[in-house]
Amino acid sequence: MGANTKKKRMVLIALACLLLLAVGGGIFLMTREEDAAMDDSLQLDDNATMGVLPGIDMKERQAQLQEQLDEGMIAFSINTSPVFATGGSEGNLMLENPANNAKLLVVEIYIDATQEMVYQSKAIPTGAYIENARLDKVLEPGEYPATAYFKAYREEDHSFIGQAGAAIKITVLS
Repeated sequence: MGANTKKKRMVLIALACLLLLAVGGGIFLMTREEDAAMDDSLQLDDNATMGVLPGIDMKERQAQLQEQLDEGMIAFSINTSPVFATGGSEGNLMLENPANNAKLLVVEIYIDATQEMVYQSKAIPTGAYIENARLDKVLEPGEYPATAYFKAYREEDHSFIGQAGAAIKITVLS
């Protein structure tokens, strides 16, 4: 990695940590205000010391936070305007599971108007792509607003992590 890449990564890690702290602080303040409104007897412990526990390696803590952040983020790529010559032919879906994703992806595509699933891939490994694919349902000629859901699974035990979606428009020419 170049110096710029390392510097950008460190800045991203720092920003992610700050974001996590800000979100945590906001949640803490909101719950603190709600708890205080419900019970005025809540008092801070006199024995609590502000700061990080002694012996905690901040680089290790940042690495742990980054690992949790990385697992929760789902990276993917898709053609947002795939075209199919006919309803039964292959189209240029261009589904990608980037090499830096470190999780398996299964893609499901649903037509927005009917919520009907028209495509489901098998698991796409990290660093792989599907350029062209045939839909599981033959569609009539036209344009179809749809949503592609990328379901993420851990590589080691295939347990579900979460999903992300992308709006697409499927075009069937004839």
